[in-house]
Amino acid sequence: MPESFRINDVAFEMAQRGHDVTVLTSIPDYPQGKFYDGYSLFKKRREEINGVTVIRVPVIPKGNGKKFRMILNYMSAIFFFTFYGLWEALTNRFECVFIHDTSPAFIAIPALIVKKIQKIPMHLWILDMWPESLIAGGIRNKKVYSAVERMMSIFYRNSTKILISSSGFRKMLTDKGVKNEKIVYLPNWCDEAVTQRSQCEIPQLPEGFKVMFAGNYGEAQNLDNVMKAARLTKDNKDIHWIFIGDGRKKRWADQYVADNGLADTVHQYGRFPIETMSSFFEKADVMLLPLRNQLVFNMTLPAKIQAYMAIGKPIMGIINGEGADVIRKSSCGWCVDADDYEGLAQKIKTISSLPREELDKLGSNGYEYYKQNFTKDKCVGRIERIICGEDIQNAI
Repeated sequence: MPESFRINDVAFEMAQRGHDVTVLTSIPDYPQGKFYDGYSLFKKRREEINGVTVIRVPVIPKGNGKKFRMILNYMSAIFFFTFYGLWEALTNRFECVFIHDTSPAFIAIPALIVKKIQKIPMHLWILDMWPESLIAGGIRNKKVYSAVERMMSIFYRNSTKILISSSGFRKMLTDKGVKNEKIVYLPNWCDEAVTQRSQCEIPQLPEGFKVMFAGNYGEAQNLDNVMKAARLTKDNKDIHWIFIGDGRKKRWADQYVADNGLADTVHQYGRFPIETMSSFFEKADVMLLPLRNQLVFNMTLPAKIQAYMAIGKPIMGIINGEGADVIRKSSCGWCVDADDYEGLAQKIKTISSLPREELDKLGSNGYEYYKQNFTKDKCVGRIERIICGEDIQNAI
């Protein structure tokens, strides 16, 4: 499956452990907003991949990510996911349903249909809190918010277990009336492709101290404050801000760099396959973890933190809440407030003068914390026990 999500690992690992796995998903278009090469409304709509049956639902691609295209994408997804969910419920037999609930939240609708028709357990793995994520994304319509909140209440009520990727989600759920014993902490883990050494060719990176960000250019990523910090360090030609990725704010970032004369110290390389990430990360001195200052994000543990820990690099966070707590608890880097771009700039200037041994020690601390808390085998094993109906404890 071309899109890189942790659910890919779950599906393939469960198939390898002897389970029959069927995945209902959409035609891949994340994050660039258009279908991946080789995929279309008429191509690769049903595949067998590593023992997993993959059924791809037609959707209208997100395009440039503007609200109108996002609405079209969501509405088409609601219709086709519901139709395909009903079809699968009537034509195949399943033992349980497992929902990877990222965005949009209503992808749980077909799972609920299967659960109701076949009277089987349904487990919900929450990666984003809804409807709180609507406000974070700029959608403030009260009627929409209320409708999504009612929908999520139905999903919570009908879930056998609710898995949370961030411990901060627990209070948000219990405040909504979800029983604590139904909630299980299940953090993300690092994609193994990130940690495996690769011979893939990458662009020549600049000499000097390299602060690296890898991932989606989205509203959540706090890129406004990151770019402001980069502007404050532009006279220090030894500090280089490296960006690997793409997304809705990429065009804005390109314009900001041009308007502020940052081409000498801010370098944007676009999107690369995940297999190349280890080659990029190896060249970094510190990994950047930015997230906007909003309640739902402060309760979130970004998946990037596991990837950065797993490759043994120190982390510089411009982030609040759980992400900042984990960085401090693991002694793997530094944090400034999510709105403190001046503090970020000053901290980067200080870090750039630290001896290599100190940076390596922080990276090693993060790696040890990752091994103790976030490995794939430990997390997928917990999912398997939940799916098989075993009673498990909340602590990993």
